[in-house]
Amino acid sequence: MKSPQIFTLIMSYISNNEVVKLESDYIDKFIGHKIKDRRKVLKLSQTKLAELLGLSYQQIQKYENGSNKVTVKRLLQLSKILNVPASFFYEGLQLDEDSIGDSIKTDVIKQERTRPLNLLLVEDNAGDELLMRKAVEESGEIVNFHAIQDPEKVIDYIRNAEKKFGSPRPDIIILDLNMPKKSGIEVLKQVKKDHTISDIPIVILTNSISVKEMMEVYKHNASGFIPKSVDYIEFADDVAITIKYWSRVVILPSM
Repeated sequence: MKSPQIFTLIMSYISNNEVVKLESDYIDKFIGHKIKDRRKVLKLSQTKLAELLGLSYQQIQKYENGSNKVTVKRLLQLSKILNVPASFFYEGLQLDEDSIGDSIKTDVIKQERTRPLNLLLVEDNAGDELLMRKAVEESGEIVNFHAIQDPEKVIDYIRNAEKKFGSPRPDIIILDLNMPKKSGIEVLKQVKKDHTISDIPIVILTNSISVKEMMEVYKHNASGFIPKSVDYIEFADDVAITIKYWSRVVILPSM
């Protein structure tokens, strides 16, 4: 079985700091067909495949029809279950402009922001929330600031921000580590297990953090942490650095 040339082809389109944006449905539908074809060869039902992956059969349907993107992690799981190398799912994929047509577009990632950064703070302490609001305001960046005091409501808020709460989907979450109802690590794990929201960067906010805790939060894909310093100036500087950094590296589509 020959190795696909997909990554070579992708790189051939990247030059002068340009990033190629491939129309998602073209690749997602291609991978979906590969999953479906292989599943049928092995005589697995959608229900059985879903069971092996710990998903609903509806999710398998969405993968196979290309309406949901398959993450790299999920492809690796599928490669083991379907007994094929991960490269199998890309074999035969054509990336030349004749075969894709208008589905390849060049999009240059620029430093200029097209809209404010949507920040969600998860913090049960009203005093700490007030300090964070002040630090964010003093950062010099344009930020839409939203806060949740109850960690048990975080997942519902993120999933339904616009539809249910009339708020924009967060671009970044600052999450307090120590909360009584549910710990920050529990919230972090929940967010990162949900493929629909796991792409959102999460920065941990904490009074103190041990080496063990630090390893734990990074293990579950936290993007960093901010210490709650007793020195407000030091704390505000850390917040400003964090906001400025994520304002520039998070891709912010135009509204």
